[in-house]
Amino acid sequence: MQTISHKTLILLTILLAVFVVPSSISGTAIALPYIARDLGDEASLLQWVVNAFNLFFACFTLIWGSFSDRFGATRALRFGVGLFLLGSLVSSFATSLIMLDIGRAVAGIGGASVFACGCAILVKSFDEKERLKAFAFFGTTAGLGITLGPTLSGLLIDSFKDIAMGDTIISWRAIFALHFIILALVLLLSKVLPQDSHDTQNEESLVKSRFDYSGAILFVLCIFGLMLSITRLSHLDSITLAIFLISLASGIALSLHQRRLHSLGHAPLLDFSLLKNKAFFGFSLVAVISGFSFVILLTYFPTFLQVVFSFSASFSGVFMLSLTTPMLFCPFLVGKLLSKGIDSRLLALIMSLMMSVGIFALLASLLLENESVQLACMILSLFIIGCGMGLHAGGIDNLALSSLKGENVGLGAGLLNTLRLGSESIGVALYASLMVVFIAMAGLTDSHTRALASGNIASLQDISKEILANIYQESFIYTLTICGILCLVLSLFVYNLLRTYELKRQS
Repeated sequence: MQTISHKTLILLTILLAVFVVPSSISGTAIALPYIARDLGDEASLLQWVVNAFNLFFACFTLIWGSFSDRFGATRALRFGVGLFLLGSLVSSFATSLIMLDIGRAVAGIGGASVFACGCAILVKSFDEKERLKAFAFFGTTAGLGITLGPTLSGLLIDSFKDIAMGDTIISWRAIFALHFIILALVLLLSKVLPQDSHDTQNEESLVKSRFDYSGAILFVLCIFGLMLSITRLSHLDSITLAIFLISLASGIALSLHQRRLHSLGHAPLLDFSLLKNKAFFGFSLVAVISGFSFVILLTYFPTFLQVVFSFSASFSGVFMLSLTTPMLFCPFLVGKLLSKGIDSRLLALIMSLMMSVGIFALLASLLLENESVQLACMILSLFIIGCGMGLHAGGIDNLALSSLKGENVGLGAGLLNTLRLGSESIGVALYASLMVVFIAMAGLTDSHTRALASGNIASLQDISKEILANIYQESFIYTLTICGILCLVLSLFVYNLLRTYELKRQS
């Protein structure tokens, strides 16, 4: 029997890795203007500093889950953390945007293993009573990573912005260097993780549960093609159309392939038949809304603050606490609300509207003339959106999976996380592309458009900062309005699906 101290070390190892993943997502965006100054402001390549991690994280979460089942959770986690570490190392020493994008993609592939395999290790290492506390720490640590990511990154950038290593200013590289150090410690501590047991499944079970490589390839092609076509919105051409058609064809082929596997009794990578369950689909859409509201603000609002309000990186990070702090307490609030008998459909609608209407409250605050009042209203609007996200993070998985009544819960979890992570990746890509489109409509040259879209206004000395700030703010308002309308439409779908489900259940 394992000692308590041994279990504590297991938990500490997993939590260290868990902290790095969300902080890598939320903390990298604040560095984009500084990356643009050092490596160039090519908009499409700069977008992929964020998109590459999000995309590959989304695509490989399901894949690592399958690897964990077949090859062992500990073995898979070690290999994944090794990839994450390698990606962080490449990112730290990147000399071009392409090299940085590749590093971020590798980090995203490895980072996906932390959530997929880390949960499996906790289930294996702790009994039922201990498991509740372990997963509470797991969720809290993930919330801390999201909350402190922008603040910590901003402090690192400002602390190292004047420190050079040879001919290279450290600046934003310190973020990835910190990730490397923490992940190296995780690998050292991974010796305490439980050894993987041998698979005792019979041959027939192994065949039916074998990993769906064809589905994985089609899934990656579909999401990658969709994101790539979105990033090319600013210059629509035959290549963009071809990429979109490849994505569409891959999506159709994936759907047909998954239906075929389901009919044969094999475990599909994604079981789209679960979307016929209106309650599951309705609750899952709340996760999609978060990708087009909270996540895009978490990713790009720090750049907005630096361009429009001339905030430093560290102060922008502190300002973002108004958005991220609710992640520390709202997940616990959901359990209390549900235990007191609040209608789960009403709660889901509240989550959706807080993230949707919060966007329009933020937009309204930007129209105020008094800067002090404006900043106070911005903080309040971000806090409302953050609360909607925090409530969603604490309860939507439980509500969605409980609606399946024990049937295909594993596949349901996979589909839910795919919808969540896929919408986050697409939302971030859509926001960045729309910003480029609207900035270009202001009549700037291509080079000026790229620089302003990336937040690299230091290189635009031939145009006043006030003009650039106005163009950026107008483009931000147009872009966020589109995202807000999309979130409101999705909220109506949530209401309609859950209402239809309830009427059908009562009849």
